[in-house]
Amino acid sequence: MNVRRKRFLFYTLLAGLFTLLFLLVISALNSSTAPTLIEVQAEELSQSPVSAPVPVPFEEVSSVPPDKTEQPLPAQADTIPTPTPSVQMDMIPAPTPTPFVQVVTAPPKTTSVTVDTYMPNGVVTPSASSKVSIPVLNYHSVTIDPGNVVVISPAKLEEQMKYLHDHGYTPVSLSTFIGLIENESGLTAPKNPVLLTFDDGYVDNVEEAMPILAKYNFPATLFMSPGMVEDTGYLNWEQAKQLHEAGWDIQPHGMTHPHLPRLSAEQQVFEITEARKLIEEKLGTQADVFCYPYGEYNQTTLKLLKEHGFRYAFTIDQGFTTNQQSPYLLKRLFINGEESLKAFINKLPKAN
Repeated sequence: MNVRRKRFLFYTLLAGLFTLLFLLVISALNSSTAPTLIEVQAEELSQSPVSAPVPVPFEEVSSVPPDKTEQPLPAQADTIPTPTPSVQMDMIPAPTPTPFVQVVTAPPKTTSVTVDTYMPNGVVTPSASSKVSIPVLNYHSVTIDPGNVVVISPAKLEEQMKYLHDHGYTPVSLSTFIGLIENESGLTAPKNPVLLTFDDGYVDNVEEAMPILAKYNFPATLFMSPGMVEDTGYLNWEQAKQLHEAGWDIQPHGMTHPHLPRLSAEQQVFEITEARKLIEEKLGTQADVFCYPYGEYNQTTLKLLKEHGFRYAFTIDQGFTTNQQSPYLLKRLFINGEESLKAFINKLPKAN
């Protein structure tokens, strides 16, 4: 082996020894200082006071701010206040009341009754040989309201009244109508009798209808609800007196225009009898002919009418009134304010 190779091996061995010695020294230092560091850290932590975690109040973690949780619950949908208009109320015209009516093409569903059961004073239905048939026309509001079938314009009402006048029909008073239905002895039947009726008691009946009927000297019958008197759009007592003086008969239509079948017997008694009482007191007339609000009634209604001495009652069942109908189930002909004069004429019996 040459000298150069021997030197290389010597220096390599010497480097390995120094490396091993260095690693041993480092390992000794680490093992002696680590416990010291841990002991120091533990001592420092033991000397520092540690506070217990403070519980967070429920209100503070709620998604709703504290001041909101004490507010009352929102109102139900049917109690939401109406927004305040941005205009002065005296600049807004009073709304036209919607006529109370059930428009039907067939008789409403009501409790079936036997005709003779509710004949006042035990009167028996006349025989077919003495049958009397009279058209009773059923009007409501008289004003301008396009598309509303229960409202007729003054112009159309004028056209219809003129047709009746020019073609030999005779509108009659309520008393004459009853006399004809009952075949009253000594009463001469007028030519082509017809009864004009107006339901609910709208103020336009005195403002629009009364002058038109007066032009032809036609009487009429008004069925009013005294509880509605002086409400916006309805007659007051002074206006009801004007109609009475102009030849109109004023009769009851329920005190507050209720759905009678939904009421108890006591409530029905009040609606029926109080309306009659007020009309008789205010106008000094007899008010014993009833008209069913919404055309609705039940067995209790019919029984009460008889018990309290009412002579007749009108429905909204479609057809001519005859003396073979129950006095408390008299039919009428609904006048559709949107129909043509020809349609009106077709409702009438052929003039003699």
